[in-house]
Amino acid sequence: MKRIPSALPAWLVQRLSALYMLLFLLYALGRWNLARPDGYAAWRAWALHASIRLPLALFCIALLLHGWVGLRDVILDYIHPVPLRLGALALVAAYLAALAVAVAQVLTG
Repeated sequence: MKRIPSALPAWLVQRLSALYMLLFLLYALGRWNLARPDGYAAWRAWALHASIRLPLALFCIALLLHGWVGLRDVILDYIHPVPLRLGALALVAAYLAALAVAVAQVLTG
């Protein structure tokens, strides 16, 4: 039996990551309105606090996944020669992986 390809997993990743990012941004804006960090040290302390570090890391993961799915779909739709498509996907993947490493370094203090 042949497996029929489905776009449902990518669609779910796109929608769920967007929902999480929206909820996190609403939370962050609400918290910012209650106690505005004043200066770099206060922002750094807020971002590295134990109560926000994990949600912020999840936000960054959701952002990277959201970007991957979106860029992958654009590349698959508009770049037709297979070697160019694979090269573009590899470049996007390498760039997002580098961003993930940078985010990990920032969030580990």
